[in-house]
Amino acid sequence: MIPDDSWPENELEALGACPVCRSVERAVMLDGLHDMAFQVAPGRWTLWRCGGCGAAYLDPRPAAAYIVKAYARYYTHGESEAFRLDPPGPLDLRTRFITGIRNSWLNRRYGVRLPWALPLGWLLAGLFPDRQRRVEQLIRHLPPTKGERRVLLDAGCGSGDFLRMAEQLGYRALGLDFDGEAVARGRAAGLDIRQGALPGTGLAPESVDYITVRHVLEHLHDPVGTLAELYGLLKPGGCLWITQPNLSALGLKEFGIAWRGLEPPRHLTLFEPAGLMTLLTGLGFERLLLHDAVPQAEFYYRQSLAQRMGADPYQPGPTPGWAAEWDAKVTAADQAAAQDSRLSEALTITAWKPA
Repeated sequence: MIPDDSWPENELEALGACPVCRSVERAVMLDGLHDMAFQVAPGRWTLWRCGGCGAAYLDPRPAAAYIVKAYARYYTHGESEAFRLDPPGPLDLRTRFITGIRNSWLNRRYGVRLPWALPLGWLLAGLFPDRQRRVEQLIRHLPPTKGERRVLLDAGCGSGDFLRMAEQLGYRALGLDFDGEAVARGRAAGLDIRQGALPGTGLAPESVDYITVRHVLEHLHDPVGTLAELYGLLKPGGCLWITQPNLSALGLKEFGIAWRGLEPPRHLTLFEPAGLMTLLTGLGFERLLLHDAVPQAEFYYRQSLAQRMGADPYQPGPTPGWAAEWDAKVTAADQAAAQDSRLSEALTITAWKPA
C-alpha cells in the first residue's frame, strides 16, 4: 500500500522557481502525484511546468539530506539484471542465432573478440533494423576506441552492469553511484566503482572520454550543476550520453499521473527533448543528436496501467487490466516514436565537448 501520511514538512524544500532556469513563471502541470512505482514514499506532490524553459519539476520536494527514504525499495537494492555480451551456454537455437549476429557485428565494429559470434554474421545485422537500434541503445551508442585506452564514466552506475559491458568493448570503465549497497555489490564483482554524489564527483577535470547518464538526471536536485561538472570532466572532444523519461511522451498524455516516467518523489525534474538540448548547448556542448527511438512503449504502458489499477507495477504475472486494445496502443505509440523520436517514452541524446 502507498503510505497515507505526508512527507515530514521539516524534510521538504520549497523552490518557488525553476531549478533549471530560475524562472518564477510557471503553472501546475499535474497535482496529487504519489509513489505508485515502489509504494514506499509518503506524501502527495505537485509537478509544475516552467514558463521559461519548459522543464517540469516537483515543488516542494524532499530535501537532499532526506530523499534517501524514498529509495528503500528501489531496484538498485535488488538483484542485478545484468545483460551479458558473453552469455553462459548452452543457448537455444534462436538465442544462439541472435547473439551470433550481434556479437559478430560488435566484434567487427569494436575490434574485440566476444564469444558466440557467428562467422560473417555482421553481414546480416542490417536486415534487422529494429534489433540493431536496440543493440546500439544497449551499448549506449559507444564509439569504437580504435585501439586507444579510452576512459568511460557511468554516472549513476548502480552495481555496474554496464561497466562490464563497456570493458568488453575496449574501454577502461569506472562508475559512480550514491547507493552504498549497489557500490559494494559492484566492487565485490571486481568493478571500479566509487561512491559519490552528483554534482561533487571528486574526479579530475578533463579525465574522461565518454560519460553515460542513464535514468539519473531526473533524480538530481541540481541537474544544471551536474551537467556543468560533467562537461568539465570530459576531455576536449569527449561525449556525454543521456537517457531519461521524456516529458513529451505519448504515454504521459495517455496515463497522466499514472505514467511510469513520473515516479514521484524520486524524479525531481523532467525535460522535453528541445529543452534539454537547449540546456546542453548553453553549457557549451555541440553536435547534439536526439537518437532514433527504440520500441519501448510496452514497458511504460504495462507499468503505467498497473499503477492506474492500483497494483504493484513489478508484480509477477499478467498486467492487471491488459487487453488487446493495449497491444494496439503500444504498437501505435512505438510506430509514432519511430517516425518522430520526440514522442518516445524516453529520450536519448548525445552531446560533444568541442575539441
